[in-house]
Amino acid sequence: MRRFSHLSAQDASSPVETLLLAALAFLVAAAVVGFGLMMTLQPRAVPDPTDPAAPTVPVVSAPVLQIACGADAATVEGGAADATSRGVPVKITGDDGAVLSFASPGVPVYRMRVFEPSGTYALPLQPGEWAISCTRSGAAPTSSVLGAFEVRDPGQVYLRTLPECPASGCCDDIVELPPGFTDGDLATLHAGLADAGVSSTDTIERAAYPESRFSARPPNPLVYRVVRNLQVVARLDVAARGGTWSAKVSGCPAA
Repeated sequence: MRRFSHLSAQDASSPVETLLLAALAFLVAAAVVGFGLMMTLQPRAVPDPTDPAAPTVPVVSAPVLQIACGADAATVEGGAADATSRGVPVKITGDDGAVLSFASPGVPVYRMRVFEPSGTYALPLQPGEWAISCTRSGAAPTSSVLGAFEVRDPGQVYLRTLPECPASGCCDDIVELPPGFTDGDLATLHAGLADAGVSSTDTIERAAYPESRFSARPPNPLVYRVVRNLQVVARLDVAARGGTWSAKVSGCPAA
């Protein structure tokens, strides 16, 4: 039997074996270089935003006007508030039953009753200068002017609603809408306003703060406008009471 210890130098270094060893060395070297390149060129993993351990971007809140209307304090902090597509963010603290009045030139006075100790609301105050007064509840109600502030509209989110009407053609009617109305139901809105002078060719669209939501406390109607021949002929303040929707029509749709 042949033993490995008896292999000659010629057997250990035959051309075939030498070639095989060289090929094996080349393959190993190529694999090492390829792995190094792969690790060098591989892009860094992007953090998964759903991973709790992923870094987060801080969210900066918009400035909020702060109003106090109570027995111990009647103040306003902040001289301006920026409007959003839902309204003007205002934080209100006060006693139950206190009444806040917001007045601006050429605009109906907006009043709201305080119904909880503290809350932040999106109020339907159009851009411009506003003065605030507070009537505090009690045996002898007292009123005081808190100050003035400005509603700014840097994002131009407010859609104007002032009707372009001759003075003789203005009206201010309350129209009850057909059952089943919901926000955005323009067909039902059109049908309910046919007798108020709104024609089927008029365009009805959301106005004021277009993403505002209806609420009774504080009062915040859904605001629409009626456009005819590129002119606003009426403003619609749509609100619900006792399950029935109605529209306050301000303007001249029948002119």
